Amino acid sequence: MNIKITHRNAKVSDSVKDKVEGWLNASQERYEVITSANIILESTDRQDMAEASIHIAGKDIFAKAEADNLYAALDALADKIDRQLDKIHQKHISKKGTQRPVVEEPVEEPVLEDPELSPV
Repeated sequence: MNIKITHRNAKVSDSVKDKVEGWLNASQERYEVITSANIILESTDRQDMAEASIHIAGKDIFAKAEADNLYAALDALADKIDRQLDKIHQKHISKKGTQRPVVEEPVEEPVLEDPELSPV
C-alpha cells in the first residue's frame, strides 16, 4: 500500500505520520482492498482540515473533515473513510449470485442389535 502524507502549511510530524499509517494499516487488515492513499493536512488559525483520497480495487474514495485540532480532524476522517470502506465491503459480500454455505445433513448410523438380546 502506497501512503503519501502532505501538510500544506508545515512539515508532517512523526506522531501524525504514525497515527495515519496505523489507521490505514488497521483498515487494510480489516478490508484488504486499499492499494494507495493520499492524505492532505492543512492548518489555519481557526480550524485544522484533513482530507483523504484512497484508491481501492476499481474505485476511489474521498472524504474531508474539519475540527479544532489536527488529531480530532484525523479521527473524524478515519470514521468517514471506514464507513465508506465498510459499505463497499458489505456490498461485495452480500451480492446476488454468491454461493450459499453448504450445510451437511446428519448421517443416520444403522442400529446394530445386541446379539445377547436377540432370540437366535
